[in-house]
Amino acid sequence: MSQIGWVAGSIILVLLALATLYSSSLLSDCYRHPDPAAGARNHTYTKCVNAILGKRQAWFCALAQYADLYGATVAFTIVASSSIAAIAQSVCYRKHGKNTPCDAVTGRYTLIFGGIQIFFSQLQDMQRVRWLSILATVMSFSYSFIVLSLSAIKASEHGHSHGTSFGVLVGSNMLVHVTTYQKTLGVLQAIGNMCYSFLFTSILIEIQDTLSSSPPENKTMRKTLLIGIVYTTMFYMALGGTGYAAYGDKTPGNLLSALVSYRHVFWLVDLANLFIIVRLVGAYQVTAQPIFGFVEFHASIYFQRKIMPNEKQPSHAVLPLQKKSSLDHLTIFRIVWRTSFVILTTMISMAFPFFNSILGLLGALAYWPLTIYFPIQMHMKKFDVQPWSSKWVGLQILMLFFLLVSFSCIAGSIEGIRQSMKKHQAFQI
Repeated sequence: MSQIGWVAGSIILVLLALATLYSSSLLSDCYRHPDPAAGARNHTYTKCVNAILGKRQAWFCALAQYADLYGATVAFTIVASSSIAAIAQSVCYRKHGKNTPCDAVTGRYTLIFGGIQIFFSQLQDMQRVRWLSILATVMSFSYSFIVLSLSAIKASEHGHSHGTSFGVLVGSNMLVHVTTYQKTLGVLQAIGNMCYSFLFTSILIEIQDTLSSSPPENKTMRKTLLIGIVYTTMFYMALGGTGYAAYGDKTPGNLLSALVSYRHVFWLVDLANLFIIVRLVGAYQVTAQPIFGFVEFHASIYFQRKIMPNEKQPSHAVLPLQKKSSLDHLTIFRIVWRTSFVILTTMISMAFPFFNSILGLLGALAYWPLTIYFPIQMHMKKFDVQPWSSKWVGLQILMLFFLLVSFSCIAGSIEGIRQSMKKHQAFQI
């Protein structure tokens, strides 16, 4: 909001919400095929694409899905380590005084978070992290309301800027000179961040698969989408708006880093950071488990073939292992693979600890294929939308528009990362 401003920021947020609501509603009709109410179930997003668009498109969908999930684990690691560092910095200030240099290097805290994830990653399936998911949801609401409340208090104070209609101004402003190039990068990264905040369609089909068939799943999901997106957008507006009103053009990427100035409620800010850490421990696992499951399913087939080469292999995503020797192989593989996964995400997070740029890049990369392209392509194929009809033309324009937006945001986020790399020393602990 601080990069784009009150007017443009609000308009873009609403447009993204409407586009997401429309495309995700189309996607919900693809859960069953060919009939949206009585057809055969497709239990995952990739299976939907495979059933309607074919195997080649399904591989592209799987690549986009798993790349998005992996990127999210990197983003979670960056945010969690910065929150741990913020708590350490707050403790230092209280212990030695506010004039003491207490700049906490996030690298060491990234390693700590990585160590925690190595332990939790050994939980074998989604059912075993269910309690972690519920706890993460509670933590998410808790720290969001703390940030919202403190930002509203700050915004009510006098003597500071409440922002502008179109965000950070080009030129010299408050001892900071902003060039047109910097403004453009900031806007593109901001739009990428907004895209990422609506990027839930990658797991929409998996959620719809848990619904009962009466009433039809697509009708239930459509109601859920309307309610969820309306309330989510309102909450985003409230958080982005109060944060921008509180800090104007100086709004940081992480509002809690600015709210540390509330010395009289330092414990509340520390509590919010603690909630973020707990939430991201759970979010990391919920996000990583589908990747673990995908790799380990194919690994289990490989070990099965080595031991019983003539036995028929399963076609569904259930681990097909019965023999003790193959189970031993898979257990060893699981420990090594999951540990290596966490180590790699930790190293990437230490090399590129730029939350807003990374989030903008992830949003720009994943929003178009998973939220716009596949739902629209499947809808046109499933319901036989005729070429050059008014609906066909409208859908093509929608896809092209968001493709151009995605390319622009990708370029802006990559350049933002490149600019940040000039000022950053990688792997600093």
